[in-house]
Amino acid sequence: MIIREKYISEIRNFYDSDLIKIITGIRRCGKSVVMEQIRNELSEKSDNIIYLDFDDRAVTRQIQKWEDIVDRVEEKRKKGLCYVLLDEVQEIDGWHYACRSLRREYCSVFVAGSNSKLLSKEFVKELSGRYVSFRIRPFVYCELQEYAKQLNKEVSVIDYLIWGGSPKGSNSMTNHH
Repeated sequence: MIIREKYISEIRNFYDSDLIKIITGIRRCGKSVVMEQIRNELSEKSDNIIYLDFDDRAVTRQIQKWEDIVDRVEEKRKKGLCYVLLDEVQEIDGWHYACRSLRREYCSVFVAGSNSKLLSKEFVKELSGRYVSFRIRPFVYCELQEYAKQLNKEVSVIDYLIWGGSPKGSNSMTNHH
């Protein structure tokens, strides 16, 4: 896994802020990986962390409306500042109400998902002044090279120009011989 320090260092300044941290970007650019890296970093200083991945059927079977998110956090959290990480939460109608409610309950809320749904007009109006957003981009060439090296593969500049910096889209990487 490539540590996306460029992004983590920007977000780190807001870990304990009551602003909702919105992590956006195109599909397959690494938003969930950045969330995982934030979670790993937070776990070094706290065990009061709740992570919900709304791409996971087990989660969406139990959480179908925004009130369910708030109920789950209240049920699982410990005393003190609680870090709440919601991945792909835009799948839940009214999710921004959960964010607004949680930030008032001494929670540091992180949300990751697609640009268009997370930063819709409705959301921006509803949470105006209560959030900070970070845009994650696909790998730059040197990150893709580092990733390929970890997989014992190679990627050329031509491959990068054709396939871009998506870690999953780099099917062109070849094995070392």
